Amino acid sequence: MSEETLTLGQYFKREREKREITLKEIEQTTKIPAQTLKFLEEDQIDVLPPRAFLRGFLQVIAKEFEFDEEELFRHMDETLSAYGKKEDARKARFMNKARGRSMALRIAFAAFLLVILIALAGISVRACSTTYQTSSLAQPQAAAHAASPRHAAGT
Repeated sequence: MSEETLTLGQYFKREREKREITLKEIEQTTKIPAQTLKFLEEDQIDVLPPRAFLRGFLQVIAKEFEFDEEELFRHMDETLSAYGKKEDARKARFMNKARGRSMALRIAFAAFLLVILIALAGISVRACSTTYQTSSLAQPQAAAHAASPRHAAGT
């Protein structure tokens, strides 16, 4: 593998092994947790600290163990850039799926509201027709009552 195609983790591990330094030694000298150093070597970018902290870690390691600081930073930039492109593509796929789900939910909600509106309109029409029928029946009785001779005589 050429140095141009090495990831940060691969480059770091190669340089560390060349110097015969263990992760434990780096941890003891720099106080950077061995687990973080292991994540670094395995290129587990998603569990590494943010870029500024990672840069600081690499700077300390470069000074303490005579690594080429510029090479570490170059590999870090390339690795993070490549990871960012993969992450952006993954996020875009996720967002497309989320948009599809969101649209389906909107359609379902609109259909639900439409069913409720139709039901309410049906209830309203039924209530109005019942009221109309009741009032239509009551009017002839009132008119008949007013026209009756008893009512007219006041008895």
